[in-house]
Amino acid sequence: MEVIGVHPPPWVRESVFYQIFPDRFYNGDPKSDPPGVRPWGEPPTAQSFFGGDLWGVVEKLDYLEDLGVTALYLTPIFRASTNHRYDTEDYFQVAPVLGGNAALRTLVAELHRRGMRIILDGVFNHCGSGHPFFREALATPTSPYRDWYGWEEEEPGYSCWAGLPTLPEWNHDHPAVRAYLLSVVRYWLEHYEIDGWRLDTVEYLPPDFVREIYRTVKEVHPEAYVLGEVMGLGTPWFRHRALDGVMHYRLWEAMVHFFAKGDWNAPRFSQYLWHIWRSYPSWANFSSYTLLGSHDKPRFLTLAGGDERRLLLAMAFLFAYPGAPAIYYGDEVGLMGGEDPDCRRCFPWEGVRAADPLRWEVRRLAHQRREHVELQRGGLRFLWAKGWALLLSRAYRGSEVLLALNAGAEEAALPLPAGRFREGEGGELTSGTLRLPPYSFVFLRRAS
Repeated sequence: MEVIGVHPPPWVRESVFYQIFPDRFYNGDPKSDPPGVRPWGEPPTAQSFFGGDLWGVVEKLDYLEDLGVTALYLTPIFRASTNHRYDTEDYFQVAPVLGGNAALRTLVAELHRRGMRIILDGVFNHCGSGHPFFREALATPTSPYRDWYGWEEEEPGYSCWAGLPTLPEWNHDHPAVRAYLLSVVRYWLEHYEIDGWRLDTVEYLPPDFVREIYRTVKEVHPEAYVLGEVMGLGTPWFRHRALDGVMHYRLWEAMVHFFAKGDWNAPRFSQYLWHIWRSYPSWANFSSYTLLGSHDKPRFLTLAGGDERRLLLAMAFLFAYPGAPAIYYGDEVGLMGGEDPDCRRCFPWEGVRAADPLRWEVRRLAHQRREHVELQRGGLRFLWAKGWALLLSRAYRGSEVLLALNAGAEEAALPLPAGRFREGEGGELTSGTLRLPPYSFVFLRRAS
């Protein structure tokens, strides 16, 4: 049932997202490389640039489309001093080293031509210390921009995110600040036809301002997506009707425990997720962004000790779970990486093979997700959980898909519900007890 004031776009639950850290994905135009660009594939540092750009994303759209991707989330692309660009210096200019505004316009057009979507990263809690408004406010106490920031007695003398002097925080109590930031929100929706915003550090922003952003987005583009970076439970943001969905880090934490580290068993894993499922409104479960990795977390494969079997099990669960599943660039080819900045390595294009088993399996999961409405819109039930095995059901309008999964080192016997089930279109019918080898999974569809 639709909740008044909340309108998550229907396309989100049908999407397969792909997150890109632009500097590390692909270098499509070496002429725009920043000074001192490092050789592609060298271990990253907090300061290193590698030359990835938006032209490179355009060039690799065939690859992404073949993988089954239908939507992109780009980390910040606006002009800034760092490789991560969370220190915005100009909200109305795409960084020249990424190809500038022309590259974004081309990328959006090419995505839309293919029926794909794009959301941008909105950093509205703080800007960079190189932003001209902040530079003037810092240098001139009588500047009209002085009130746009918060000033403190302690070093560095102003409010800044996480104590970082390079990230001064906006004063959101000032109406002019809100008007300025909301004009940024409108600009890229109206003039570049992006499909939504991912809001950085939502938990640091005033809730009423987040709601203002949400309302502004919906006024311009009712079918745009408003996603929040929320590390905790997203319930308050949904109650406040301020977001369409959250980056589901609570789900990520559970998957790390169960699949990567193996220190949670199936009953604990399923019970934990069921509590979260019931803590969110139904629409929010289906419109949240579910993930195995991001630029802020160690790579899942690294957390799993390099065991691709565990990564693939987690991928299967991700694509079976409600929400919008997201692939962090490179996870589909087994890219490793520890804490930031190591989790932001360059995509290893030279080592990518069309027949790579891991990439092929991720591709199969992504296409399966797009082909089965049960996996997009079906309800969630944990039918069975014991030891390291579980059975998950997604049912929709009389049809049902099961995910049977064994994350243990020994064979598991799972009791199927009444009826007969079939793997794929031409698989044999099965019923009763299903025996699964170690570290394996299977999708079953109820036979009519």
